[in-house]
Amino acid sequence: MVKSTQTRLKETAFSLFAAHGYESTTMSQIANAIGIKKPTLYSYYESKEELFLSIFTEAAEEYRQYMEQILEEAQHMGSTKDQLYHIFQKYIAYFAQNHELSAFWNRILLFPPASLKEKLFTQISNLESSLYEKVAEIIQAGIDRGDLRHSVALDTLFSFYCFREGLLLALLLNPDLEPRKVEAVWENIWYGIGNHRGIVHEK
Repeated sequence: MVKSTQTRLKETAFSLFAAHGYESTTMSQIANAIGIKKPTLYSYYESKEELFLSIFTEAAEEYRQYMEQILEEAQHMGSTKDQLYHIFQKYIAYFAQNHELSAFWNRILLFPPASLKEKLFTQISNLESSLYEKVAEIIQAGIDRGDLRHSVALDTLFSFYCFREGLLLALLLNPDLEPRKVEAVWENIWYGIGNHRGIVHEK
């Protein structure tokens, strides 16, 4: 099936934004990369900002749908350990297996375009807050059942996120890292947050 010009345009712009960032990518570069004239590009999008925000919104929505599916799957698992590992592993796989997607998000998070920073970070914060709450609920339920060491749920969640992001960065920097490293890191995380003494605290 032949891709439409608009689809090719967005795919090409996505690749250029991921490789060079928003501010170093020009509309002329995008037009030249897909073999159209610059005025034709402007017939689809009035500005680079509009094009970038369109691509960002689609990427954010795909991420939201993916993570909500992962969270739904986790809800049907029998143990807190299985639930959290599923979320941990699937999140890492989503980005580690797509370096261009990772580069796109990393540029937004680390080097956001100044003119769009507030708008982008507001959308990201709103997106992550809803996902954050659902993982926090799993952790709190795990604490209540005695699966997790007694602590403040949000502190455990923060630790979980820090380990997750650290491992993802290691995988992005070293794509040849052995797959078993994911399991090894997870077991160390679980050793820290799991309730290995079986003590259940009254709420």
